[in-house]
Amino acid sequence: MRYWHFVLAVLLLAACNSGERQRLQLEELERQNRADSLMLNDLLARDLADYFDRHGTPNEQMRAYYILGRTYADRGEAPAALDAYHEAISRADTTSQDCDFAKLSRVYGQSATIFYQQGLYRNALEYDDLSVEYGYRGKDTLNALRSYAMKAASYEKLYSKDSAIIIYANAIRLLKIYQYDRIAAGFSGILAKKLIEKGKTVESEPYMHDYEQHSGNFDSVGNIARGREIYYYAKGLYYLKRNNLDSAEYYFRKELHDGKDFNNQNGGAYGLGLLFQQTPKPDSAAKYFAYSYAMNDSMYALKATHEVEQAKAMYDYSRQREIAKNKELEADQERSQKERVLCLLGYIITRWNRKKKDYQALLVTHQEAEKELSTLYHLQSAYLSSEELHKENVSRLNELVMKKEKEVKRLRETIDKNQRAQRVISNRNVDAIARMKKSEEYHSIQKKIVTGNALTTEDLEIVEKLMSEYFPQFYILLESKRDVLNPNKYMICLLVRLGASPKQISMMLGIHASYVSKAREQMHELFFKTKGSAKDFDKKMIEI
Repeated sequence: MRYWHFVLAVLLLAACNSGERQRLQLEELERQNRADSLMLNDLLARDLADYFDRHGTPNEQMRAYYILGRTYADRGEAPAALDAYHEAISRADTTSQDCDFAKLSRVYGQSATIFYQQGLYRNALEYDDLSVEYGYRGKDTLNALRSYAMKAASYEKLYSKDSAIIIYANAIRLLKIYQYDRIAAGFSGILAKKLIEKGKTVESEPYMHDYEQHSGNFDSVGNIARGREIYYYAKGLYYLKRNNLDSAEYYFRKELHDGKDFNNQNGGAYGLGLLFQQTPKPDSAAKYFAYSYAMNDSMYALKATHEVEQAKAMYDYSRQREIAKNKELEADQERSQKERVLCLLGYIITRWNRKKKDYQALLVTHQEAEKELSTLYHLQSAYLSSEELHKENVSRLNELVMKKEKEVKRLRETIDKNQRAQRVISNRNVDAIARMKKSEEYHSIQKKIVTGNALTTEDLEIVEKLMSEYFPQFYILLESKRDVLNPNKYMICLLVRLGASPKQISMMLGIHASYVSKAREQMHELFFKTKGSAKDFDKKMIEI
């Protein structure tokens, strides 16, 4: 090996940084995050993540990627934020006694928030559970209880409102036990509204009192803090259900007067419409219901992000208009949600494929570095046995050997980190498979897979249900390609993800084995934009 090649290697490995400046910068970003400051410097956060990825401990790497995720979240870049959180999770060494479980709890909690915002409520529940588990392990009881309380919102979206109410009540009770009274009072306001809407006014009263007296959101004369006026709707509804019409009207009008956003204007108008429905003033009821409609129209036009309190009962003349508008809104939300999720999946899959290529290149670099080190060892041995021994040459050679040993060690550590990250993803899939195997529906399909019996229409629906429930990201990706897949190819994908062999798939769908093989090769290019074998297709689909 030429002398100046050795010199170049020395120069490349000579740079050394203690990392103190980077640690101070990371601590400053963490301080801003704790203060709930808006974090938009993604270049600094990215640089810190890259630095600690090479030089940091597992805890430092987790912290750096967590801050990067928080920065992307503040910039409104949900896919990038979720990807950074997943990187943070993969860096955590949960087998180590000094693992920062409290920080890991917050990473899972922030991931759950993004899943919730994307409409992936079951994923949100899974990550909230993990946030609770690691919060307790890290002695961050407050974050554990907050994550537990946040599960209620996902259950409500999944039409399990009774479960949501139970969770809110338990969370409030536990928060009070640990003396987080003010935070508990904040959740009391939410629970009071849920109970009132279900007509449980008596049960709601202690929670209303707790919210008004201990949340810190009210002034001395009972006015709520700006931005929280929607509570007046709940209180007005409480009095309306108690048949105290004067008090109900007072709070509905107070919401209209004090709250200026769409939610408050719509809530106040709708509340007055319900109120005048119970009085001999049908014109007034129609007036406020019409105003509530106008607020809905404005929300559609401006694409406001706040949810609007939906009308539960309207006059016969307006009922069909309300239904049509609600259906239109639901269709728009479903389309936009699907677009967001597909964007999210596309980003993650692209990033994952790039990482796999980087990992293969890393293995090659490691092998080459080991060969160079072996050459240096031989050269060192030759120098030491040579009769023409030159101190300067030996010293330089020994220095090069040390540098190359450090490079090989660094590459080995990087390879080990990649392997740990791959194990985390693999374990996540294993957990989903384990949960699926406990369901009766899975066992009914598994019997047909083993025997190779043809699938009925009902069986195909069960397979789709299993995929959507236990592997939602895979299912959404598959649905995005449904228009370009014939029914056989669509079912081949589902059965591959379920673990069926090509022979079993052939028998279950009643198609030739050669077609199953050819179809999988064709779909490899469709899904992953590269040519690959049928086995490569199976492996990649199972990893999603």
